[in-house]
Amino acid sequence: MIDGTIQDYTLTLDKFLDHAAKWHPGKEVVTAHPDGSTSRIGYAALRERAKRVTSVLQGFGVVQGARVATLSWNTQAHMECWYAVMGMGAVCHTLNPRLTGEQLAWMLGQSGAEILIVSSDLQPLAARIVEQAPGITRVLVIDMYGDDVLDTESLPAVQALEELLADARDDVTWGGFPETTPCGLCFTSGTTGLPKGVSYTHRGNYLHTLRQLQADVSG
Repeated sequence: MIDGTIQDYTLTLDKFLDHAAKWHPGKEVVTAHPDGSTSRIGYAALRERAKRVTSVLQGFGVVQGARVATLSWNTQAHMECWYAVMGMGAVCHTLNPRLTGEQLAWMLGQSGAEILIVSSDLQPLAARIVEQAPGITRVLVIDMYGDDVLDTESLPAVQALEELLADARDDVTWGGFPETTPCGLCFTSGTTGLPKGVSYTHRGNYLHTLRQLQADVSG
């Protein structure tokens, strides 16, 4: 409440990164690479890069409510994509790399995602997926290291996301949508039948995060 007026504060996940960038700009996100090296980035710089990812996705026609799939490990680049998708009101459909191409293709058919963001070392699995998931029209590759190359023969409209960020804007607007907007989509592994998808809202994830931070839980 400000000056006696109740303010409308929506519980959307972009506010977490906004907070981190403002109050802990230099706090580092550390990523380990296959060769044993590590890279580090502060929250302020990560937020700027995530907004550039949003700009790239908007340029490919991603709008609020659209699904964007990711097939990636727990890295800085994946975190940037996660916030980029959710910050613009789209839905991040995370795929489990330990499932088969056939299973993952079926999930993509259900979600209707057209863009797949994939870690470079998972391009072979991505190729098996898109062979059975014609809805995927574009593949963006992240976490390219050393001699990694793009699989231009098997993957549709494949591009390295890092190369697209150089000319992308970082002044895009996040938020501005209801907190009940879906933000994430996950499927079960299908051990008892066809996989079942579950969507998560900004509000649900926001409140869950606050609960996890309590002293009698993870905090």
